[in-house]
Amino acid sequence: MIKIVIVAILFAVIILFLKNIKSELTILVEILSGIILLSLAFGYLNETFEFFNNLIKLTGLDNEIFSIVLKVTAIGYLIEFGAGTIEDFGLTSLAGKLVFIGKLVIVGMSLPIIYAIFNIVTGLLG
Repeated sequence: MIKIVIVAILFAVIILFLKNIKSELTILVEILSGIILLSLAFGYLNETFEFFNNLIKLTGLDNEIFSIVLKVTAIGYLIEFGAGTIEDFGLTSLAGKLVFIGKLVIVGMSLPIIYAIFNIVTGLLG
């Protein structure tokens, strides 16, 4: 985690330096820094997957639900990253539309989980 923070601080210094010299390059460096930081963060995902796999084994949940939860979470993070990058371009309206579309996709993907919860509740009541 320290490595990610150090890289982020280095990119921040580079971006601030470039703003004074060649401001048109700052957007490219911001995008590059986001991609590099995201790739560094993927190393921590292995532990998260192992945790969820162990949790599924303990609870006996269906792997399909786990898959949906991971996809919804990934979509949420990707939308947030994309919207932040678009806002860096100064296109706040487009970023807002991307967030709205992401929410619609998340609701659509969450329907099987809602259906499963509904089945569990009706099974307990009936």
